[in-house]
Amino acid sequence: MEFTPSELIDALVVDSEGYIYGHVVKVDIKPEGPFFKVKSLKKVQEQVPDVEALKQILLRDHKEKYNISNIQELYKFIINELKIQSITENDLVNYAKLKEVKIPVKEVSREVEEEKPDIQLSDVEIMNKSDLGSCILLKSPIESTIRGIAPQKSPNYQKEENLKGKLVVDNSAKILGKLYGILMSPEGLSIQVCKEVMVTRLVPDMNRLKKRIFSEKKPKDLIKHMESLGFEQPQDLTDNKILAYAKMRGYEIPTNLVSSKSVFLYKSSVPWHQIKKIGDVVILNKTLPEVFVEESKTEEPKQVEVNSKDMVKKTYSSSIQEKEFPVVFQTGLEIFFYGTGIGVILMIFIGLFFYVGALFSGGVAGYIIKEWKKGALSGLISGLLGTFIIAMILHLLLSLGLKDFLTILLPSFILNNVIEILEYAASDAFIYFQSLVNALMGFIGGLFIGFLKSR
Repeated sequence: MEFTPSELIDALVVDSEGYIYGHVVKVDIKPEGPFFKVKSLKKVQEQVPDVEALKQILLRDHKEKYNISNIQELYKFIINELKIQSITENDLVNYAKLKEVKIPVKEVSREVEEEKPDIQLSDVEIMNKSDLGSCILLKSPIESTIRGIAPQKSPNYQKEENLKGKLVVDNSAKILGKLYGILMSPEGLSIQVCKEVMVTRLVPDMNRLKKRIFSEKKPKDLIKHMESLGFEQPQDLTDNKILAYAKMRGYEIPTNLVSSKSVFLYKSSVPWHQIKKIGDVVILNKTLPEVFVEESKTEEPKQVEVNSKDMVKKTYSSSIQEKEFPVVFQTGLEIFFYGTGIGVILMIFIGLFFYVGALFSGGVAGYIIKEWKKGALSGLISGLLGTFIIAMILHLLLSLGLKDFLTILLPSFILNNVIEILEYAASDAFIYFQSLVNALMGFIGGLFIGFLKSR
């Protein structure tokens, strides 16, 4: 494979024994050839003042001399002594030096960047790139020589705790992932390799869901209701049970986008004899097909899922009667049909109030469903279906003599207008044009009210 110089910046440089030489910080092309400037992080031990121990020494000393009993009083005393506004760790150290108090020290380690000798292109065995980064494998054991580690012909067996988490690089310098664990069979040992990736997913927002449920029902009423629905130990209002209850009642489950680190295992393990070198990284004699088993591990936050044992164990009895429609109509589909049906019925009765009737019917459907997408669809169906039913009913009634009947009942100044509306409602123009208008108005009503109720 070929790479631009910029693609190799930050590439991991590994020697032939599997020890990390460093990371590329610059590619320098000189007349004599390309050079890689490499830096590595080196841990250094240094002694620093042990401030916590110093506080106790000063407190013990001042307790005897000045009757100071706690750290806060000590701070106030030192602030007055040094004539400063507030106190820092450096102030404590300086005060101790001023009073000729022996300052206790402790050893800490920190990482410092160390510049390594340049690597020439001729020193490179192979280079490659994966979604986990770029890697350069060297021909020589340069890093292991610096550390005084003798080269090995073949890697010895090692304990899992010594290997777990090491980077795994294949024979083409492609970083595959990390060593996950060791497997054993009659054929011998093999290693599992995993890839860690950040996965973004939708998870239920339990805080918002609980707020909505508890705004409608008190906890004791919710427990009583869950018991009637067959929940086991309903008094334990766990997230799983509340989520199961909300799904049964047709609530729209609020969600959040969260990112979590997921670990995927390669489906193929690597026999020990296919391991070329084990150093800071594990170098293989082969590569692995990117086929993964099911997700093996997900770090927090985990996606909340309904556990089957928390679901309803009893059949929902038809004898249980509730006043609230969300209990009678348990699933989202049932609520959708219920809302659509109510919208159609309202449309039949008030559909002759053009535009307003369809808007109101669609709004009622959206109110019942409490979800803007389904509410909009239900409102559209209500307006469309209701218009067709009105047209069919009026066409039938007019053929049966409705006009003559209204002539007897209504005064002449109203009759003409009513007859004109009825005839229009039974015409083809009403079916083809008004049905589309009513469907649009129902869509708007369901969309708007559904959106408001879902918030």
